[in-house]
Amino acid sequence: MKESMIFPREEKTEILFQKILEDPWACEKLQETFCNSCLCGEETDEVFSPDQFSKALFTAYRNRDLSAFLMEICRNTMFDLLRNACLIPYRFDADGIKNPVIMTDGQGRLLLEYSSVAHEKEYRHFEEVYQRPGAGRKMYFAKAYRYSHCYDSHMEVEQQILEKNTGVLLIHELPDTVKKKETEAQAYAAVWDLMAKLEKNLPMAFVFYGQDTLLENNKTYDEIGIFLPNSHFLKNLERHVAKAEAILYG
Repeated sequence: MKESMIFPREEKTEILFQKILEDPWACEKLQETFCNSCLCGEETDEVFSPDQFSKALFTAYRNRDLSAFLMEICRNTMFDLLRNACLIPYRFDADGIKNPVIMTDGQGRLLLEYSSVAHEKEYRHFEEVYQRPGAGRKMYFAKAYRYSHCYDSHMEVEQQILEKNTGVLLIHELPDTVKKKETEAQAYAAVWDLMAKLEKNLPMAFVFYGQDTLLENNKTYDEIGIFLPNSHFLKNLERHVAKAEAILYG
């Protein structure tokens, strides 16, 4: 009997995939990410038994479920691979888990609940950049993480955190693609050029996207965010933020 797919197949991906195929940088990033994530022939702490592996493999074959197969061999779904290759954005608050976590208010002040967990030195760096003349107002001190999906020991899908950081988050509103009845893949294709420019100029940044997630003046918008992790961008933070703003708001 045919089993249901673990992840619904994304619809209308043709334009997005074509944009990736037309860019040699993107193809190289995708191949590198897959090879670095692949479990085949490597020693791992994998908890699956051979029969669990075989069952998942055959289920993926029966259902033509590429994401289920990829989760077995590289701990990524199809769209996880694209995200971790920095070719499409991460979802805001994916799987119902808050990500990124914004730790400042609209005036750049640290929220009380994060006063004891935020690194003072990193927040002071953020504060200096936030208060500079001409700074974008949708700028926040935040925590964020990169993720993929994997099976737990009971073969249930769970989110796997790959890397956590604090840093600076810039947010920009975009037209509401839900009202246009566009799929997630179509929304990613629409911002492909912007995403690629951000990643080529600011490698190691995290880009987030949300369909219909920003509410302003009783209207909803899509939103795109770029997160600059302090582990990579704290040195010369003002210059990195200025570069991100020029791309994001320009």
